[in-house]
Amino acid sequence: MFRPSRQTLAAALVLASLAVHFGTVVLFSRQPDRFAAFTVIPVWIWGSFGLLLSCGAFLLFRARLSLFMTATWILTVLLVADETRGLARLGSAPLVAGPPARFDGREVVRVATLNRAGSNENFSELIIRHQPDIIFIQEIAHPYRLRQLNETLFQGKGDYRYDKHTRCGLVVRGVIEHHIPNPPALPYRNQQVRAKLPNGRRVELVNVHLQAASTDLSLWKRECWRSHCHNRQERRSEIAFTLQKLEKTNINPKLPAVIIAGDFNAPAGDRVFRLLEDAFSDTFSDAGAGWGNTYHSSFPLLRLDYIFASPAFYTARSRAVRVEESDHRMVVSDLVFK
Repeated sequence: MFRPSRQTLAAALVLASLAVHFGTVVLFSRQPDRFAAFTVIPVWIWGSFGLLLSCGAFLLFRARLSLFMTATWILTVLLVADETRGLARLGSAPLVAGPPARFDGREVVRVATLNRAGSNENFSELIIRHQPDIIFIQEIAHPYRLRQLNETLFQGKGDYRYDKHTRCGLVVRGVIEHHIPNPPALPYRNQQVRAKLPNGRRVELVNVHLQAASTDLSLWKRECWRSHCHNRQERRSEIAFTLQKLEKTNINPKLPAVIIAGDFNAPAGDRVFRLLEDAFSDTFSDAGAGWGNTYHSSFPLLRLDYIFASPAFYTARSRAVRVEESDHRMVVSDLVFK
């Protein structure tokens, strides 16, 4: 009966770790739709699996090459994982509750986005204390909640819009001058308005809630891979439509002040965001501090909620905040007009 030697077993573990590393790097960098089921899982989870293989080779068989693989995995996770940048900024000036502090002597516009997940509860005190100037809300059940928020935040002097078809809502410190609806035949959940802020600036606001993500992680089944592939393609179509509508209706296409925010139902680095890369910046990636993942609120493994700003803005601060009434964390960003 053949029994593999210790050297053979050690080599097998190291080679398995190497194969997982190669596949992870290639797939996360290229983001092919066919492998969306693989890249929806955070890179640090694949890294943990690869580290288990390489560390096992060293602990069980003292394979020296496994030390190289272990170091390679650690470096890869630190460079590729979206969470690393936020954790690296923990020592920076934090975004805190209360009126937003000026940044380099300049006025700040505080923006927040929250998926309410259909909650019928009142807005929590923590949301009120952060005092956002603009708040994007998804899955809000009733428009009177927006009126209550307007009264509480702005003493009724702000403005709000509710779209009953998409269940998206916007509350703004200022005046909403125009609402650009979607064609009724389209099922896309997005909402676009043009607002005039108290400082006189006009800004286009786009509230999005992309198609719900596929949750099937049965990677051994072909249907799982097909489901994730189709799901990503659908979300990309929604983003493309949103950008086309924005381009046609923007009041100032030469130097637009645009904020796109909401629940994108896609993890950070997903290929769907490549449509936004040239014209918008992810505010948490730019200046976020701390753990930026937003879902699930109690144990957030994925960053699904985002605020994207056009080049008219500079991001001063950003963070993800746990709130009581949602299974998503709220993203808050302080923006400064350039």
